Amino acid sequence: MRKLLSLFGILSLFVLCFSQVALQEAAPAIQKLGILKTIDDSALTYDELYSAVAKAFPGKESLVKKGTDQVLRKDFIMILVKVLGLEQEAAKFTEICTLANDEDKVPKEAIGAFTLAFRSDRQLLDYRYGHLLEPLSPITKSEAARSFYMALYPPKRGGTIVTAVGADPKGLNTLFTSSGLTWTICNIIGDGNTGTDDNGFYHPRMIKRIPTLENGLVKINQDGSMSVTFELRRGMKWHDGQPVTAHDAKFQWEVMVSEAPVTSNYFEKMVDRVDVIDDYTFTVHFPSPVPGAELGSSVYAYYYGWFQLPEHLYRKDFEEAKKTGNWDQFVQKVTFNPVMTGPYKFKEYVEGQYIVLEAFDEYYMGRPNIDQIVMRIIPDSDVIFASVLKGEIDFGRYTLDLKQSLQLEKDKGDIFNVYFTPNVAAWTLDLNFRDPNDLSKPHPLFSDVRVRQAILYAIDRQQINNVVFFGKGQIVDTWITEVHMMRDALKGDHIKKYPYDPKKAEELLAQAGWKKNKQGLLEKDGRVFEFTLIAGAGNSQNELITQLIQGMLKKVGISVKIEMKPALVIWDEAPMGKFDAWLTGWGYGVSDEALNYWGSDMIPSEANNWGGTNYTGWSNPKNDEILAKMATEVDFEKRVELYKQHFALWTNDLPVLPLISDPTPHFAKKYIKSFNSTYDSGLGWIIYNWYIDTEQH
Repeated sequence: MRKLLSLFGILSLFVLCFSQVALQEAAPAIQKLGILKTIDDSALTYDELYSAVAKAFPGKESLVKKGTDQVLRKDFIMILVKVLGLEQEAAKFTEICTLANDEDKVPKEAIGAFTLAFRSDRQLLDYRYGHLLEPLSPITKSEAARSFYMALYPPKRGGTIVTAVGADPKGLNTLFTSSGLTWTICNIIGDGNTGTDDNGFYHPRMIKRIPTLENGLVKINQDGSMSVTFELRRGMKWHDGQPVTAHDAKFQWEVMVSEAPVTSNYFEKMVDRVDVIDDYTFTVHFPSPVPGAELGSSVYAYYYGWFQLPEHLYRKDFEEAKKTGNWDQFVQKVTFNPVMTGPYKFKEYVEGQYIVLEAFDEYYMGRPNIDQIVMRIIPDSDVIFASVLKGEIDFGRYTLDLKQSLQLEKDKGDIFNVYFTPNVAAWTLDLNFRDPNDLSKPHPLFSDVRVRQAILYAIDRQQINNVVFFGKGQIVDTWITEVHMMRDALKGDHIKKYPYDPKKAEELLAQAGWKKNKQGLLEKDGRVFEFTLIAGAGNSQNELITQLIQGMLKKVGISVKIEMKPALVIWDEAPMGKFDAWLTGWGYGVSDEALNYWGSDMIPSEANNWGGTNYTGWSNPKNDEILAKMATEVDFEKRVELYKQHFALWTNDLPVLPLISDPTPHFAKKYIKSFNSTYDSGLGWIIYNWYIDTEQH
């Protein structure tokens, strides 16, 4: 039992890696029944499988051969399907559909078994890291334990679950509104080309495979142009029951490059033309290589793709609006009467009270198990928390803050599971490279790289993590974490790291010419090292972090004045360089590009109407050259190498000081099984697998 408990301890960090129930729940039940004697990451043998089937499904063990050979994942799932008597059901699937990145590696004879295994009402198998099936690899005992558990206790159908949101939605289609709640809803009622899992890996959803140079779906043509081909899965339906086709994708592109008031269309405007090859295939053409084009849309998160507007419903309205120039009626219809392709469809919205979503019977991964999702609109966060504690709210993502989530775990841990999912975004201390009084001049304190490095050495980030984020955060070295798709660029010694080292900080400051005066403050050329640190008012985390930094820097002789300002004021002043130092945080996506933030051309200036995002004014010619190459490089491995070069410069120059990446808190009642929510894809990426089960197994 000690070995099992040890395994639980390790895997508790990765609960959300699974779309089935977690091993913590499955393993005790399987061991109690004597199905598997040991549950770990070693390979399952045929003798062990024979014995397990005999225990779980007496009389069916004859379907399993004996021996000490390891059982491959493909053979395991085919045997399990036979044991359960599901061969005829599996045979109905002639095209594989699992949403994995290596579906093409599944042998023909196993297509039906794998597809059945990933249906919402089965959940007999799960993905491996990288969102892979790895059909020709041995199955582990821990994987087999979860599979046996799901075979014995399959998902139940029915029920309603309730969450809370803080405001009314501005609309129900992200094409015409960019509000956070709209995004959350669209991640449940919508679908798209690709998704991201809880580890940040992109995987195909409505398309069969993600286009790449290697699989031939991305082509660089002789004239320098690029073509990307998307292959749609067959059998997908809009919420009104009509089939999804490539014609729908081309129609949405037409809408997005028209005069319609869409929220974003930078990607669509790069497209020369869209060719519909057949009902399930279309090709997008670009005048030059476009990295990230395989994701296929300006629309954010796993909603990438052109599947928000069914042509058969909206073509007439679109043509009329285009003809008259009056888009109001078209936008109103699209925004508040959404017909999409996701696992749930819009049912009802009562302003100021609730939103109701209901299961879509014809969803291509199987009808969602839970019948309805109710979103109660509660503007007061304290009222939301009280409702959660009373048991009136069943689940939530960003519904509670970190402190509330920890309290929920402490006070109601017998009722709720609370999760802290790593994300891409990080808190940073931004030190201005430019003099706020004259942006043409270097900052008198921070333009020296040794000073910026010294300040990072002087900050005890682990203490900040412990005090502010209760140890749940992650100390970061760059502007991304391992959830970002360029995670491979974080490996290696090219990244300069800054462990807490006040002595090293003092040495660097001395090298930069700063010496302590009689008051213990650093001084150089008659100037005391003193600056003002701004942060958003009304945020307790901001206040605490700035106070901790203030105390840490005082120890090395730096005087920090704290000024809390309204966020709107900061966002008005910061792009114009009107600050010394700024505590802030970024909400990066898992595919956000370096060239969108860190080039010299992204420094806000009068010339670009203060529109850049490189607020500190970092300018490095070598980095600019690297970013220019990134802008046209579509080969993934070459892009990783470019990111490594970028990070080497970034971590040396420190355009901002990376601090902590705090987790995304979310929770669900324990009877909501297969619950999963990610940083970038929200609640929707695996929501069709959730089910309610109040029984103890």
